[in-house]
Amino acid sequence: MNSKKLPIMEFKNDEELMTCLREWKKILFLEDWTIKGVLVDAIDSEEGLSGRNNFVMVIKCSMIRLLKPTEDVRDRIAKYCAEQILVHELLHCKYNWVESKESLEAVYYDTLEHSLLDQMSKSLIMAKYGLTFDWFENF
Repeated sequence: MNSKKLPIMEFKNDEELMTCLREWKKILFLEDWTIKGVLVDAIDSEEGLSGRNNFVMVIKCSMIRLLKPTEDVRDRIAKYCAEQILVHELLHCKYNWVESKESLEAVYYDTLEHSLLDQMSKSLIMAKYGLTFDWFENF
């Protein structure tokens, strides 16, 4: 690991989240998007989500909600890293934006694409901070 600082583990407030979001918008070539990020106590969708990106591709607008971590979230096998979750949600503006639950094949494809997107977000964090994959382990 190099001497660079570590990723942001938990955002203190919406302002810190937005500062980080603006930095990653530049890195990911998303500056033509209007994106707002907010911290929330709950995400009313699938169980176990730490973030959610609701976006409209045609007009390039996005609302990203990141879950404020609880002790349960902090104790999971994969380390909670708010900056990595933010990058993951931002990548949805570029990839894996067609959700379909109409067939087994569509669900399978969506799951594979989502997994690749998560790998990419971790790869970007690893590259920025000089980390290895085992850094994401929470044990």
